[in-house]
Amino acid sequence: MTHNVVSVSGGKDSTALLLLAIVQEVPNLQAVFADTGHEHQQTYDYVNYLAQATGVPIRWVKADFSEQIARKRLYVDTKWREKDVPDSIVEQALAVLHPTGIPFLDLCLWKGRFPSTKTRFCTTELKANPLIEQVMLPLMEEGGMVLSWQGVRAEESLARRYLPECDEVGGGLFNYRPILRWKVADVFDAHHLMNIKPNPLYLQGAEESWMHALRQLQ
Repeated sequence: MTHNVVSVSGGKDSTALLLLAIVQEVPNLQAVFADTGHEHQQTYDYVNYLAQATGVPIRWVKADFSEQIARKRLYVDTKWREKDVPDSIVEQALAVLHPTGIPFLDLCLWKGRFPSTKTRFCTTELKANPLIEQVMLPLMEEGGMVLSWQGVRAEESLARRYLPECDEVGGGLFNYRPILRWKVADVFDAHHLMNIKPNPLYLQGAEESWMHALRQLQ
């Protein structure tokens, strides 16, 4: 049995990816949205719209860093005191080291910093790992092949230009990138042909969407 898992982000490429899977009538289709807890509200609304408009249920998954934060609390409460860190500072740190239920914020609490160009851990911890742990691994345990559909395109970056359309991860899991050679016009054509509206953030300009997280932190 082949499982086709389409990663949906609310962006134009992942939407086109889902539409392609629908047109191809792939078997055992699952659409999954990894909720970082820090998306624009219009993106959340769009993911709900997409499920309704396509008739394909979209499963929401999110990372849970409760155990990591608990271990960090223990480290702060013991090791910091052993290093003679003032009690007032230890207590201040312990006061904020509690899970918020918002994956992005909890990740920052665990790591002790916000992500940056030099410390990029958001995509792996907030999106890739939850998908693997909560969706891919259970399917792999059932046996058969799992195709992880990824909406990446070669023209987006130099690194993506040299990605293969399909590669084997192991254990029956494969990364599949069927729109790798698509142009941006092809992406929006797919929306138009399927009568699917794009995420309204694109109408406000790409910067509005891309810079949302940064503005929230300022």
